[in-house]
Amino acid sequence: MSISYEDLSQRILSLDLIDLGKLRDVENSFGAQAFTTDQILVELQRRGYLTKYQVERLTSGETTGFYYGDYRILYLIGAGSFARVFRCVNKKTGQVVAVKVLRARFREDKTAIDEFVREGELGMQMRHPNIPAIYEAGRTKYDHYIVMEFVEGRTLREELTAQKNHRLEPKRATRIVHDVCSALDYALKRGYQHRDMKLSNILLSSSGKAMLLDFGLLTDEGSGFKTQRAIEYAALERSTHVPRDDKRSDLYFLGAVYYQLLTGIAPLGEIKERSKRLDATRFKNVKPIREVAPYVPRCVAYVVDKAMKFDPTERYQAPSFMLEGLDAAIKALEAGVDLEQEEKVMTAALKEKKTKLGTVMIVEANAALQNAFREAFKNAGYRALVMSNCERALGRLEDGDAVGVDAIIFNAQSLGADAVRSFNKLLESNTTKDLPAIVLLEENQVKWAAAAKRGKKRLAVGMPITMKRLLMVVEKLIQPEPEPKPEKEPEAAPTPTPTTPASTPASSAKEAVPAKAAPQKPADEQVDDIPDELLDQAFDSAFDHFQVDRSNLVPAGAGGAEKTNTPKTEEKKVDIEPVVFDDPDADSYIED
Repeated sequence: MSISYEDLSQRILSLDLIDLGKLRDVENSFGAQAFTTDQILVELQRRGYLTKYQVERLTSGETTGFYYGDYRILYLIGAGSFARVFRCVNKKTGQVVAVKVLRARFREDKTAIDEFVREGELGMQMRHPNIPAIYEAGRTKYDHYIVMEFVEGRTLREELTAQKNHRLEPKRATRIVHDVCSALDYALKRGYQHRDMKLSNILLSSSGKAMLLDFGLLTDEGSGFKTQRAIEYAALERSTHVPRDDKRSDLYFLGAVYYQLLTGIAPLGEIKERSKRLDATRFKNVKPIREVAPYVPRCVAYVVDKAMKFDPTERYQAPSFMLEGLDAAIKALEAGVDLEQEEKVMTAALKEKKTKLGTVMIVEANAALQNAFREAFKNAGYRALVMSNCERALGRLEDGDAVGVDAIIFNAQSLGADAVRSFNKLLESNTTKDLPAIVLLEENQVKWAAAAKRGKKRLAVGMPITMKRLLMVVEKLIQPEPEPKPEKEPEAAPTPTPTTPASTPASSAKEAVPAKAAPQKPADEQVDDIPDELLDQAFDSAFDHFQVDRSNLVPAGAGGAEKTNTPKTEEKKVDIEPVVFDDPDADSYIED
């Protein structure tokens, strides 16, 4: 050891690795006995005051790399080509965290720095039980770093290596994949994709929960920033002729992870040569999982094979659909049925999913309201797809990623003028023009109803409205149009009997003729099995705030506007001005 104890102690204190009191305790533990620098370092490590990593840096004369912000480095957890990850502790709070640090060779690379900073910024927006939380992104004089939740555990690659047959039991594998798919579903609903799904990017915590790691290649729809992508993603997307960053690619590679967890075999092979990794035949020639491993339950094999379909249109179109398949597989596995019964249980489980009232997309920017809408519709028997951005919601509908959506709700309370614009924009596409839609308006937004292109299946609903009544309105909207009922022939008056006097007073004659049958309602006004009084209450409440003089608000010929019964007397013609939004962020108004 070339360093003297005096120099060592000075470095330890100046770097604030431990305080003077702890250092004196270690010195006093030797009593009157002389001690060496090596002996002091051994005792400091034994007591947990210093780590091996810190000792190595101290003895090599390093004076930096002990702290990132308020986080003292304990040791190196792992390293990749782009960054290294350290276990650290907050010197003020004692909280243990993981700190990801951009490698030194990228310190002058602006593109790499921008991508690293962007990873931290996007990651801080996500909070999900299967995604490690990112607390902050910072920098020192030399380094950029990201502080994130520290999770005790090991990667799925390490977990498989530790297994005797290099595979997992189906129930366990399915629950792990369900966790990861749940994280993907959460991210995609916020416009984010992962872009590097593989065994080493999934951490199995000590509690058994799977955590999706390394959103370093994360991409989001709203940004023009072009991130890197794993080479397998590029190869798959080129081979299947889909645009870059196709949303179904993450699901394909999650299927590949699932395949390997169940069989111990990498379906795409373990290939390092770049040219071979780009070969399309790797993806075309993947064998169905039960051809490789006949012991894999059919209910599980169904999900794996569908996720890994070469044709993107035959794959799951969104994580939410794959989650339904995984739920059904878990139900079949927990039922403990044999292979012959599995297919029946799987079919029944999927059928049970489809017996819900329908799927409603809710566009809501407020996180608390998102949860309220999601829970209310879910508890009522609907499948709820919650989006936070109007443009993204319309894009998903147009792209077919929200197949099966039965109605859409825009809440102008949080979305502002974009809610009405998007409500109207549905009519511009053949894909969405017939989709039942509701725009919710606050009291101070009621005038926007005049600009909303409304109709029998397109409502502008005034707030407040109870959730119960909103659910009733939605149920009415998504029900199919009833078949017109044939009109009844009017009942003929009975032939007068001979005893009837020829000259009957008018009043008596009227009494002798039965009352006419009530006129039949037109087909488009007929109601279904919802009680009339309840339906009327729901719509009355919905339109409480629209009881204003519509002649001053609704332009002539506006779609869905109510007709007035004002007699055509001499009226002063008034030019109707366009409706201007009160929203300070609105840069224009919506015209019918």
